[in-house]
Amino acid sequence: MKKFFKWFIIVTSLIFVVGVSGFAFYINNKLKTLPPIDTVYLNTYGVTTITDKNGDIIYADTEKVAQPAKLDELPELYTKGLIAVEDADFWNSSGWSLKGTLQGVLGRRGGSTIEQQLIKNTYYNGGRGYDTITRKVHELFLAIQMDHNLSKDEILTYYINKLELGEGTVGAKAAMRVYFDKSPEQLSEKTPENIAQLAYIAGLGQAPTTYDLYNGDDGLDRKNLILSIWENAGLITTEEKDSAKAVDLKSTLAERYHYQTAQKEINDTYREYTQEVLNEARELGYDLSKTTLSIKSYLDKDVYNAIRDKVLSAEYLDDNQQVGVAVIDTDGIVVGMVGGRGQSDWNHATQTTRSSGSSMKPFTAYGPLFQYFGDKYNTASRFDSSNYTYPGTSYVMRNFAGATYGMIDAQQSLRWSLNTPVARIDDQILGSARMKTFLSGLGLDTKESYSANDGIGLNISPLQSAAAYNAVNSKGVYTKPRFIDSITFVDGTSKKIDPERKQAMNESVAYVLTQMLRGVPKQGIGSAFYADIPSYSGYAGKTGSVAFESGVNNNTPYGVGGSDVWYASITNGGYAVTVWMGYDEPNTSPQIPDSFKGQQKLGKALQLYLNGDRSVSNWERPSTVTQLSGSDLSAHYAVTDAGDISSNIGASVPDLTTFPNIKGLVPQIKVDANWFDKVGTADKRGYGLYQQSPDDFENDGILKDSVYKYITGKEGN
Repeated sequence: MKKFFKWFIIVTSLIFVVGVSGFAFYINNKLKTLPPIDTVYLNTYGVTTITDKNGDIIYADTEKVAQPAKLDELPELYTKGLIAVEDADFWNSSGWSLKGTLQGVLGRRGGSTIEQQLIKNTYYNGGRGYDTITRKVHELFLAIQMDHNLSKDEILTYYINKLELGEGTVGAKAAMRVYFDKSPEQLSEKTPENIAQLAYIAGLGQAPTTYDLYNGDDGLDRKNLILSIWENAGLITTEEKDSAKAVDLKSTLAERYHYQTAQKEINDTYREYTQEVLNEARELGYDLSKTTLSIKSYLDKDVYNAIRDKVLSAEYLDDNQQVGVAVIDTDGIVVGMVGGRGQSDWNHATQTTRSSGSSMKPFTAYGPLFQYFGDKYNTASRFDSSNYTYPGTSYVMRNFAGATYGMIDAQQSLRWSLNTPVARIDDQILGSARMKTFLSGLGLDTKESYSANDGIGLNISPLQSAAAYNAVNSKGVYTKPRFIDSITFVDGTSKKIDPERKQAMNESVAYVLTQMLRGVPKQGIGSAFYADIPSYSGYAGKTGSVAFESGVNNNTPYGVGGSDVWYASITNGGYAVTVWMGYDEPNTSPQIPDSFKGQQKLGKALQLYLNGDRSVSNWERPSTVTQLSGSDLSAHYAVTDAGDISSNIGASVPDLTTFPNIKGLVPQIKVDANWFDKVGTADKRGYGLYQQSPDDFENDGILKDSVYKYITGKEGN
């Protein structure tokens, strides 16, 4: 018997040791995935609100209504009463309950401390979708940790503000507003009605759907039970309990969804703008499903609504056309945006990426030309406007309607929106690497590599276009479009959102582009005279039109009519405005005729509204720009600080000497046969180099062989 007892003790001890070790191993494995206590998550309700610049709410989650409150803001009866209902030992416990934990493991409800419930609501989606045993182990350890690191007041505040109480409400304050249209202050007085309403809200947490009085009467029984608990806890008298029970609680309910319905209407009004606000918040690194934010935007409702009214005027559009408009001020702030006509989730201002046509020529050709080769080219530099066949291909680039104009200077080429000089600049001078680098600085880099064909159209959005033009309007500084002024967190702290800026081009290049573009809206000078504002000296713009794809409407002359039209404009010290018009199905919808000028008229109307009666003077010429000839719109300019804007260009600048006198010669100047004897030493040396390598000189636009022969009288008349 003694021997049996001895072995019984040994085996029992072994079983105990193995069991304890196994349990410890099991617990240790469970704790490996234990999340850290983070007040960011405890302070989070996954509900974001957006206000305009004046603090008026323009967006709130209509699926959830969250209104965080401080403890001293809530009725004392509610906070004390909630503790009496959920965790009577809250103030004295260490954050956990053995009974509650065991009940949870066994699948029974109740018994969890407020700390454990808070952990469940914060990290485990209220317990939905999680393994019960793992969750309960985590709740236990995290609750103890929480109780050690946070005060009871902090814990209670987090708990109350995270309660899901039905009807989309999160937190007691939101429930008070949605169910009874009352503030916490209005519920502070202990009237029978207020006591009944507070008891109802205090009892909702256990089963919000079941106790929802909009759906049935179960909530009345729950309310009466809570009142009895409060009486037993000494929070209310028997008389107060009986008076509260007698209240017809359902008759005091607010109109269902009154808050959400009104908010939905506001949300729809500013949806296009607020969605971009939310996108910017995500780009800043905020997880909106886990973080509660109050975001102050830059939206001015009066300006925004006025822009929208002008955009949607039937005067500018036919019945089936769509429109996308973006307006940005010189600080990069998006002050207006119209994403389209009709009810649609598609934002044509940000999501539609269509070929921009000629509206991008300042950035695909002329801007980088002066940035990288401004020592060799200026606005008076002349380029061949004849049809251009891409080397090694049969593809021919043509101008609008197939027209040619001989040798034409860069300035007039841009104002008339010629394609073939752009093709030659991109193909023979810039190359893919420089195009990509320059476009990247303006937020327009959309491809792995570029060809000369990209010079007459990039697939971009109106917002991208407006941001690029804003860089021209801001001395070459590109600012990423801005929607958010500041963000306020649930703890009351706030963060100002600084702009993201970079020098995309030299100030000199930006100025030269403004002067070239000033002539585009002018009658007899440029292609956008329907957009002309004669009183604005500092006003510039560029049109863009997109032909149908190859094989569509082949009877139309090249470049006449098509699928999309654009107009981008800037005002000195004012705004960058881009207007796109077209159809959702561009190559199957009706053709936009060349006679259509709605985009120009709308762009003009918007600039007139935005700038009002202020004087819009011409841009100030920087010291790094030389005026070569002419005056006002006829003036020609050259930059003196050309160079790479990035060390990662990917292509070297040809090492050719610049000779100003040779470069300035034009075919209209006829000289005698003794020309060579009369020029200076530098020009003789330049011509010597030209004779050695005429192709390099021609490719870099310094002097064409045909031009030399003409001006010297050696060939032709």
